[in-house]
Amino acid sequence: MPVLSGYLDKVFLMDTMDLLRELPDSSVDMVFGDPDYNVGVKYRGKSYKRSFDEYIEWYVELARESLRVLKETGNLFFINYPKQNAYLRVKYLDEACYEVHDYAWVYNSNVGHSPKRFTTAHRSILHARKTKNNDFYKENVAQPYKNPTDRRIRSNLANGSRGRMPYDWFYFDLVKNVSREKTYHACQIPQKLSELLIKSCTRPGDVVLILFGGSGSELEVCKRLDRRYISAEVDPDYHRMILHRLENGVTEEYRLINRGKKSN
Repeated sequence: MPVLSGYLDKVFLMDTMDLLRELPDSSVDMVFGDPDYNVGVKYRGKSYKRSFDEYIEWYVELARESLRVLKETGNLFFINYPKQNAYLRVKYLDEACYEVHDYAWVYNSNVGHSPKRFTTAHRSILHARKTKNNDFYKENVAQPYKNPTDRRIRSNLANGSRGRMPYDWFYFDLVKNVSREKTYHACQIPQKLSELLIKSCTRPGDVVLILFGGSGSELEVCKRLDRRYISAEVDPDYHRMILHRLENGVTEEYRLINRGKKSN
């Protein structure tokens, strides 16, 4: 912890790759990454799209540096579209890690215009275990048993079980324009999802590296759960919003509807 004293509970205005290269080996308990998916989404009018091969090369380097700073007992989560995460696994993660799990975040979509294939309505969540002895806390995320009257389940409950381990797919609605947590940031992960992931493998006082500050959503979750955080955001406007959000919550100044009015 002392080696991170200058980084804890701070959001740096810089590229996350530059921040990663500053951090010491085996220093954080969890890495959470929700990078740009390389599909042309614009953030305040700027697109970070590149060729697919260039993107995967960058993604592999991001994963390599993230694993370097992760403790031996740590856990890494990357949220992305299935194809991007599949390439990352084959190109790097499967060889570099003890084990990689692929979960699914499922959500409802009103689009459904794909003419010759089923509509994509999920995202891949890669969970990389650096070693066999990763920290994971079922008691933090246990859910009610589906069949509590079953003899075996009654025995589990009598022995102190708090419920079942969540399945490897999670249903959470997208953060829509009318959502309480929505800001004018182009893409946001539901806080209930990031909260589930953070609680699953950390305890109060543990250090969570949020690779992309974005709207500040995951950082707000860390603060609420008493986790220490480190993050970076390359855009000055988003960086100001994050600092404001951590201090005051999501105020009207940073909501999407008000930003639209200002633009008009």
